[in-house]
Parts: sequence; C-alpha cells; structure tokens
Amino acid sequence: MKYEVIARGQRLEAFGAHSGYRIRMSTLAAPNLPTWPVSVHIRGSESEDEVKVDVPKRHLSSPREAFDFGYQCATLWIDALDHRGA
Repeated sequence: MKYEVIARGQRLEAFGAHSGYRIRMSTLAAPNLPTWPVSVHIRGSESEDEVKVDVPKRHLSSPREAFDFGYQCATLWIDALDHRGA
C-alpha cells in the first residue's frame, strides 16, 4: 500500500513515503460534499518544515481517488525536486 489512512473526526489523513520524503495528505469526510478536496504536504526529514504541494483542482469522487491523486502529485513534485538537485 502506498499510504495509510487515518480518520480524525470528519477529516481523513493519509501518510505515505516516496524517495525518503514523508507525504501527508488530508481531505474531508463529509457526505454532503459533491467532491473530495485534497491537500498535500511533504517533508524530507523530521527536522524540516513541511512544504505544501500545489494540487490542480479536479473533481475527485471518493477519498481513495483524492488520496491517489494527491500521492501522484506528491511523487511528481519529489521526483522533479530530486532531478533538479542531481
């Protein structure tokens, strides 16, 4: 599994990793929402601040779709960052 989902009230959070970076994503678990917004943050180590990853607006119809899309955006961001540093 790419990430682990944890429910915190109406907020769902998912934690994963890619290339040594930690990925944290969150969305709302509100049944009256027509779409599932997702926010994505990454950090390289515990001593670093989290960095917000810009996620394009999309109609995401489930928490899984939101987290899969967020994870994809995060991994693309991380890979681009690693490529620039190489």
